[in-house]
Amino acid sequence: MDRLPDEVIVQIISFLDIIDIVNLQRTSSRYLALARDNAIWKLICFDHSRSEALRRRQHQLQIQDPRLAELRNTWAALPGPNPTAWDVSQLVGSEQPRAAVDPDAEARVLRTRALANWEPGYPTERLDHYDEFIARHAPVNIGWLNLPGTKDDFKEATGLAVLHDPASTHAVSPLSDGSISVFDLSARTTHHPNGGGGRLLAHSAPGLLTGLPLTAAAEHHHAIMTSTGAVESVSINSSSRRGFFAVQQHLHEVDLTTLQLVSSKEYSFPITALSSVSDDMPLVVGTSNTLHLYDARDPTYLPPPSSGELIGGRISSHAMLEEPGPLSILHTSSDEIYVSGRFKSLLSYDLRSFPRLRGTIFTGAPIACLASLPYPFIPRSLDLLRNPGTSIAALQSARAAPGTTLMAAGSYKGKGSLELYGIPSHQSYQNRQTASSSKLFSVASHGGRIVFSDGDGNLKWVERDAFSSIRTFNINDALAGSQSTTTQPDRSTPRGIWNSTTDQAPGQGDIVQKILPSSPPSTSPSHSDRPDTAQQNLLLYTGDGRLGVLGFGAEGRNPLGEDLWHDAVEEQVSTEQRAREDAERSFGETMRRALERSAEEVRFVRGLGMGYGGPLR
Repeated sequence: MDRLPDEVIVQIISFLDIIDIVNLQRTSSRYLALARDNAIWKLICFDHSRSEALRRRQHQLQIQDPRLAELRNTWAALPGPNPTAWDVSQLVGSEQPRAAVDPDAEARVLRTRALANWEPGYPTERLDHYDEFIARHAPVNIGWLNLPGTKDDFKEATGLAVLHDPASTHAVSPLSDGSISVFDLSARTTHHPNGGGGRLLAHSAPGLLTGLPLTAAAEHHHAIMTSTGAVESVSINSSSRRGFFAVQQHLHEVDLTTLQLVSSKEYSFPITALSSVSDDMPLVVGTSNTLHLYDARDPTYLPPPSSGELIGGRISSHAMLEEPGPLSILHTSSDEIYVSGRFKSLLSYDLRSFPRLRGTIFTGAPIACLASLPYPFIPRSLDLLRNPGTSIAALQSARAAPGTTLMAAGSYKGKGSLELYGIPSHQSYQNRQTASSSKLFSVASHGGRIVFSDGDGNLKWVERDAFSSIRTFNINDALAGSQSTTTQPDRSTPRGIWNSTTDQAPGQGDIVQKILPSSPPSTSPSHSDRPDTAQQNLLLYTGDGRLGVLGFGAEGRNPLGEDLWHDAVEEQVSTEQRAREDAERSFGETMRRALERSAEEVRFVRGLGMGYGGPLR
């Protein structure tokens, strides 16, 4: 075997089972590289995909006996269980799909088309299909970050952003006491097998963002930090290590190296959304009624206009919104800005002509979150399986064209709506049937997939067509799990409605408000410090103020790594304390079930005898 060329060994490996390919990686560094050949794992991912399952089903139907196929097609064409004579007459003499003359040849053609149609990557994109397979099929694990504080003095996260350094990744979060915490989420590598582990690197003094003294009550801090309910309230400039934090009507600029306040700026209305910021892209501040390009040198409140005006119109540093409530602001790779919110259109601005509105894209639904994919939008008309007349060349040409795809998550008539919009073509696809039965809160690109969260606590992964389902995971299953999902139970700061901590209150109905990839897609680690596999983790910010890291791997594997940073002499929980906590948890669950039954009874009897199901008057 050692004398065979790599091409021959790769061909042999392609005939092995998945478990044998994985075990082969342990034999030597050469077989480790060959057993992770991207072409092999691309075919393995495809063989386990929905597209291939559909292709196999079509193939089985084609190799049926022609008479059976005709009977099946006739029955499938019937409009209902009780067809009328007119319905049957429409089927008489109609042409039925025939069985395949050469099933093997047609199977090869269909497989080639299905593979080209499923391909999640683009010509200029590098996807690791070994990691893709792990992310699509390996068990999902969540590790919860330990917020500073004690069980009696708990705190909640009120936002989340990521600080990217060349060799590390840090999560930055404001807390409900007005402080800022920085956590180390660096990936595991050969030199650092445990990675960052979610360690708390820095924590500012309470009241930094609220301006209240240290002696102020915790409730006062909490009320200020959570009054607006803004999810996009933190933005980080990684190159300058500056963080921008929105608190009510104030925007605070903080030096993340020293955790000291640099400047503060007050706006006329509460801040509801912040865009991303970098050296090339300015920060866009969205208040309940206006949009601003942030510049610390400019005054927020403009003086009253003079009697004279410029020929080009009055100078304005902000844009007024016709409808209030921006929730998400997105920069694209060009100079475009897209704004979504409680209104039913996407607002488009050009940085070069701001604050003039460039255009709108009608959505018909409020959009809670915007994200982008730096590749062109592929319309449904180029689906090779649903449109047999479409050629593979046409699809490949569309993939190679320049463009950007906007991903939008929102709600439509009470159900979740996952939408794609092509830029600059403005073609769109709206999945409002199968995305979710509840509102969508966040969306992000995750490898060769799209991930989004809904109001039932689900995280759902779909293909980049926004339709084909891959997998679903509910974070409440992780909250109800064992120690694999919590690293330090006695310090789990967020609490549920029964004033109970994460491990005490399983299944409390938490949701994911924000999803962030832990590492930028452009990261290219050095060969001397090879990263561990399956490091495409997601950062989660939940409605109950939790911060978590979602990863893939063996059952029970903590995405944060081993808990080696904890003090060796850790506080031990006595038997009496455990018994008391068990009793409290049991009582809380009993009361919850009783209240749920009572609520169901109230909903059932509401409006009885009045002819409608509305509320009693």
